[in-house]
Amino acid sequence: MTTGTPEASARGTALDPARRLAQALAEEAEVVAREVEGLGPLETDRALFFLLSAYDIATEMWFQKGDPTAPVLTNWELPWRKYGGDNPTTIYLSAPVSPHLRYRLRGPIGDAVYAGLQVYTKGPGFNAPSANISDTRLLRGGREIDLLIGGPDPGDGAPWIPLVADDYLVMVRLYHRQVPGVVPPPISLTCLDAAPGTGPSLTQRADEAEAFFRDCVLSTMSVTEVLRQAGVNGYPPPDAPVHQPRYTGALFPTLDNVYDGFYVSLQPGQALRLRGNPPTARFCSFVFYDRWFNTPDIPAHRCFLTGEDVQLQADGSYELILGPQNPNHPNWIDTAGLTEGIFAIRYLLPERRDLPTAEVINVG
Repeated sequence: MTTGTPEASARGTALDPARRLAQALAEEAEVVAREVEGLGPLETDRALFFLLSAYDIATEMWFQKGDPTAPVLTNWELPWRKYGGDNPTTIYLSAPVSPHLRYRLRGPIGDAVYAGLQVYTKGPGFNAPSANISDTRLLRGGREIDLLIGGPDPGDGAPWIPLVADDYLVMVRLYHRQVPGVVPPPISLTCLDAAPGTGPSLTQRADEAEAFFRDCVLSTMSVTEVLRQAGVNGYPPPDAPVHQPRYTGALFPTLDNVYDGFYVSLQPGQALRLRGNPPTARFCSFVFYDRWFNTPDIPAHRCFLTGEDVQLQADGSYELILGPQNPNHPNWIDTAGLTEGIFAIRYLLPERRDLPTAEVINVG
C-alpha cells in the first residue's frame, strides 16, 4: 500500500486544486438545487444547464486559457453553453491580460454590425469597466481589427487602448443582425512581451477557475433576487428604491450598452404584453432568459427579437407578447414552457430609449 507514503502525499498535494474544484461543484449544486426544489423537471433541467455551463466556462477561461503571457480567447456563448445574459446574435470573446504586458488583437469581424473591446478591472467583489474602444475608432473604416493593447501610446494614430493597474481581462463583442455560426471569426490575441509559460502556475489557474465558478452562481442568483425585489411583470416606478446585487464578481458590463429588465412570473394561460416605441440605437434586442440568465434552446424556441425582427404598428410603436403559449402574434417571444424568468432589453450605443408598458393578459 502507498497510502501515507511521501509519494502519496505529494500526489495528494498536486491534485488538491482538482479536489477543491470538485467540492465547489458539489456545494454549488446544492445551492442551485434548493433554488428549484419543487419547481418541476423543466426548471431542474435549466438549473443543470446553468450549473454545468458555468463550471465549463470557468475551467476553460481560467484554467485551460488562464495564462496572460500566452492568451487564447474564450468564446463564451455556444448552443451547448451559455452564461450571464447571453445575447443570441452577439459573439463574446475574452482573455485574461496583465497590465504589465503589451498585446495585439487582430482579425476580421465578418458581417458584424458592431465591434468593440472592453477592458475590465477588479473592484472589491465586482468587475468595473476600464478602457473601452468601439468600432468607430477600432476599425478605422475597414472590416479588420488591428489593435495594440497596453504599453505606451505609439503616437502614430493606430488603434490603441491602455492597460492600468488592476486591469485583468479584455472582452471583444461582435454584434450581428442574425444568430452567428458556432465558429467565431479568426480573431487572435498575442502577447508582445513575455515568454509563454512564465504566467501563473496550473495550481493558481485552477484556484482562479474555482473562485470564478463560485462567483458565477452567487452573481446570477443575486441579480435574479434583486430583480424580484424591484418588481414583477413590469418596470418599477422611477422613484422606487434602487437595489444593488450583493455579488457581481462574474458579471461584465460594457460602457457601450444599457440594459433594462425585470422579473417575469406568469400563471398557466397567461402572457405578458409589452407596448412601446423603438429606441434610437445602433442595435437593440428583447430577450427572455430563464431564472439563471440563460436563453432557452435556440433555434427551437424564438426567445428573443432584435429591433429589426419586430413588426411595428401603423403608428410606429411595437407590441410584444411574451409567454409559453403561441398566441399567433408576429412579435411572440417564446419562453420555452417556462412561466418564470427575466425579460431584458439591450440597447447598444443608445441615443434615445423609452421603457415599454407591461401587462399580464390571458391567452388560453
